[in-house]
Amino acid sequence: MLATLALLLNTVSVSFADQFGTTVAPDWQNWAVFSQGGGVTDTTVVDDQSGTTSVQGNVGVWGTGNINLSGSATINGDLYYRSTGKLSISGNATITGTKHHDAAGDAVLQNSSNEAFMESDQLWAMPPTPGYPTTINTGSNMTITGTGHVVLSLQDFVLIGGVFTIVGTSPATTFVFNVSRNFSLSSNAQIVLSGITASNVVFNVRGTGSDASISGSSAFQGILLANFRNVKVSGSSSVNGEIVGNKVTLSGGAHLTHASP
Repeated sequence: MLATLALLLNTVSVSFADQFGTTVAPDWQNWAVFSQGGGVTDTTVVDDQSGTTSVQGNVGVWGTGNINLSGSATINGDLYYRSTGKLSISGNATITGTKHHDAAGDAVLQNSSNEAFMESDQLWAMPPTPGYPTTINTGSNMTITGTGHVVLSLQDFVLIGGVFTIVGTSPATTFVFNVSRNFSLSSNAQIVLSGITASNVVFNVRGTGSDASISGSSAFQGILLANFRNVKVSGSSSVNGEIVGNKVTLSGGAHLTHASP
């Protein structure tokens, strides 16, 4: 009887594969920038990088697999782009790592794409933690503090200047921001983390709404997961974490650094 009960318990047990409590493997988090390239019909280019932008980490380009690098844009890492896609480089743009443009690279990209969609779905299904706001749209300083696993269900996450501080009471604290409508940082807005790292904060922006944008001299920390949104990082903005979007456009002096999970 005990052996039968143990077998049943093992059968229904659920293993958590990532830091946010989903069952999705974390391979999708291995990128500084990942372009899904699906769901938008106004372009066939899924990744644009221009000006003096720099990316510290690997870049993945799925969908059509097309990527444009111009000016002094730099990728300090490997580039994976779909075997049916095209890489266009002009000016002094450089890639310091290896270019993967073959069937093996396609398999890596397809896996990450699938995982990112599954991750977004599972994060979206998580119930919100009581006591937190249902929309954030501010130009003032703001602090939120959490313990364990914190989920916010938001209409908007819009910072127009100011410092938004996220405090975790332990290094294992995680924050999930599920955003249904608008996501933007502008006018030198800053996301500051205390007690936790960027890989423990995810902004899950759903649907095919307006562009998710980080502009001016804003500073973003965390994972921006916006599978169906175009993402624009411009000006002298900085990102410490990861960007996943439909089309990702980097311009000006934007700087992205990957934060490993």
